[in-house]
Amino acid sequence: MGSFKNMRERGRPIFAVCVVLVGLLALSLLVSGCGGSFGDDVTIGGAVTAVNTITVQGKATVSSAPDEAILTLAVESDGSDPAASMNANSAAVAKVLERLKAEGVDSANIETANVTVMAIRTYNPQTGQETLTGYRSQNTVTVTLTDAAVVGKVLSAAVESGVTNVSGPVWRLKNDSAAVVQALSEAVANARDKARALADAQGIEVGDVVMMNEGSIEQPVVPIYAGYYDAAGAGLGKVAETPISPATLDVTATITVTYTLKR
Repeated sequence: MGSFKNMRERGRPIFAVCVVLVGLLALSLLVSGCGGSFGDDVTIGGAVTAVNTITVQGKATVSSAPDEAILTLAVESDGSDPAASMNANSAAVAKVLERLKAEGVDSANIETANVTVMAIRTYNPQTGQETLTGYRSQNTVTVTLTDAAVVGKVLSAAVESGVTNVSGPVWRLKNDSAAVVQALSEAVANARDKARALADAQGIEVGDVVMMNEGSIEQPVVPIYAGYYDAAGAGLGKVAETPISPATLDVTATITVTYTLKR
């Protein structure tokens, strides 16, 4: 019994030393684990971001003249039955296509968009009944023009030849390479100016580019008319040339740039 007690008393200094060592080890791990908070990087939301950098967004808009105009032309024809209305419509559309080609429109730029046949019914409010009175066929084509100067002439010629509904022109920029390059270049300059303004406010300088990302390229399509309008008197006589003024299209570019900062 006495021997066991002596052994226990001799073991107390060793146990105390072990406790101290374990404590020192835990403190060392804690310090090493927190060391990143005092380095050159900080962690925000799980992502590592350099302290001595600045990230800004640049944006620029360049105006350009359109190089395409899209016209939507429709021909409607009525008949006593579906076949009669379709036959009448086919003959009317053929006249329109012939006239368009005579005006210099390439057949490759004329495309059939939609063909429909529908019943025409008349409602009698006295009896509450509908009566079938005939059928209506409609053929819609889209015409692509690359010369804004002929848009008005082609519209008038189309109505003269039998088009009953017109929509357009819708202005587009098919070849936008030059405008996009200019917009991107100006967006980069805009980002640099923003970074300098922010850096100057803190008494520091903007350094080299660390990262650059291209954002969106926006090119709106501009319609002149929102929807169809009836071409009154279609195919009945001479139609004056419609005055047309091309819209200006805006190409907008955005980029994101990260720069270093010189303190």
